[in-house]
Order: sequence, then structure tokens, then C-alpha cells
Amino acid sequence: MSDILILGGGIGGIVAANVLSKTLDKKKHNIKLIDQKDKHVFQSAYPHLLVNKRKPGDITRKLERLERKGVKYYQARVEGVTPEESKVITDQGPMKYDYLIISLGVEHHPETVPGFTETAYNIYNFDDLISLQKILKNFKNGKIVLFISSLPFSCPPAPYETSFLLDNYFRERGLREKIEISVFTPETSPEPLAGPKVGESVRRMMEQRNIKLTTEAKVLSLDPVNKKLNLDQGVSVEADLFLGIPSHWGPQVLHSSGLVEEGGWIKVDPTTLETDNKQIFAVGDATALRLPVINTLAPKAGIFAHYQAEVVARNIACILKGEKPEFRYTAKGL
Repeated sequence: MSDILILGGGIGGIVAANVLSKTLDKKKHNIKLIDQKDKHVFQSAYPHLLVNKRKPGDITRKLERLERKGVKYYQARVEGVTPEESKVITDQGPMKYDYLIISLGVEHHPETVPGFTETAYNIYNFDDLISLQKILKNFKNGKIVLFISSLPFSCPPAPYETSFLLDNYFRERGLREKIEISVFTPETSPEPLAGPKVGESVRRMMEQRNIKLTTEAKVLSLDPVNKKLNLDQGVSVEADLFLGIPSHWGPQVLHSSGLVEEGGWIKVDPTTLETDNKQIFAVGDATALRLPVINTLAPKAGIFAHYQAEVVARNIACILKGEKPEFRYTAKGL
């Protein structure tokens, strides 16, 4: 019996588990998934959850449902990976593997911006979004500031989608003229990696909706007492409600694994998602995939994790069946 171990129950982990369950004989292979939480949350729907267009139950599923497909689910916290021993360390004990798929996503570190936790709501956090649903319901007038702490961050369209949904949310309630919406980003343009035409299109749509945009904004801190967002060059912005995207880091539990580059992102082959260790693959936001020529980190989004996971799972299945692994990731999201 071979053991295929998947770390993380996000989009990448779920897709890998589903593909492997369909392509491998479960009598010959053990497919296991570890996540510290008991639910999968479809994070792509977070902007809709914020404005109450989705309910929590609409975007969550119990991970134990994977058991119906022959995937063994373990609720545990990953504490480390030791490739030389083909072992993952968890708070429930070590687990061995023949093949490992890492889909741990990113870590959010609001503490890198002093005052974030006390002053702002993290729009990439499920619990904060539930709190915001109630706050927005009673928000009748004032200033809302949405800011991005640093680059890179997951799902580059999300802050702009969120601002558009907020605009529509308040228009539907007849309150839009009483509410100011502003977005502050360190990017040179909205979604710069999508190209100048996309950036200009987003700018134009924001102008049409009277959503203020400030680019190349370096966030330094938040002042919880005076309700201010402090930027470089001595600029401060007051608001009644701050929505933030915290700094994103690669998984710290992998720092001593030998699998990550400087910055904490996992080094992988851009087409097979194989790491320097042939037993280990990585998919999703935690990878160090880079765009050719400009060599900057590629956009991190669920759609990319989905296709990466398909490639990895199908190639592992081929290897275990004695076939040549010929599936390749093409970096396309559609």
C-alpha cells in the first residue's frame, strides 16, 4: 500500500483528493488529507459573504465528507515536514508518506502593520466577515477605507470586487451618497499583472462608481484611537470603518524543510509543481511560481490552485500505475 498525503483542505487540497480518489484503486493506495480545521471554506465567495449575498452554510463543507470518496481525513495541525524521513510532523503525531502534496496556502500576519488587529477587519478572515455583515447592516453614513498591507496577496481582483459589491450594497439601500468608499493599494495599478488594459478598465469602473483609488500606497500603521490609516510621506487617512488585507507569508512550518526559497515560498517546477524532492509536490498560494521575463511572483488565486492540483494528482496517479506522468501546468486560469 502506498500513502499519498495531502496537507491542506483548501481548493488545491480538495481538488487533489477528489482526482486521486477517482483515478486510484483505494484498495492499493491510501489517500489522506490533513487540515487543522474541520471545514473547507470556499474563500472565493468571501466578497459575497461580506455583503450578505452568501450565507456561511453556502460556502462551507465538512471535510469529513471526503471519507465517502475513500479519502481519510485527519484534523491536525501541521508542525513540520522532514523530507529526508518522508515524514510530516503534526500535533497528533508523525505521519509517513510515499508522495506528499503541500497545499497549505498562505499565512496572514496583520501584526506587521501596527494597529491592524485593533482597528481593522481582515476581509480574508471568515470570522471577521461574519462580524462585518452585522456592522454593514447598521452602517448608514461615513467613510470606508479598504487597504492592502503589502504584496503579494491572494486573489488580486478581490479588493476591487469587494469595493464594487460595497458600492452596490449601499446603492440598493439608498445610502450610497452618504458613504465614501476608498481603496489604498501598494500596486502601481489595479491588477498590474493582468496588463494595462485591465488596470485602466478597473480604474474607469471605480471612477464611474465614485470609488476613490490611491495606488503605490505604503501602509505603515493604523491609529485605533484617532481612527487613522498612516501611510508613508506623512499621509494619514481618517475613516469610520477600515477593511484590510494583511501581509501574506509562506507557511512558517516549512522554513526548516529545505523546500522554500527566501521569503518562505515553496520552490517548484513551473510545469509539474514538483519540488527538489521527487516525492513532494506543492500547489496553490504557497508556491514560488514566477512569471517569465519579469521574474515576479505569479498571481495567487483559487483557479490556479485548482489546475495545479489536477496536474499533480494525475501525474502521481500515473507514476503509481507505472505510466509516464505527462500532465503539465500551463499557467492558464481558464
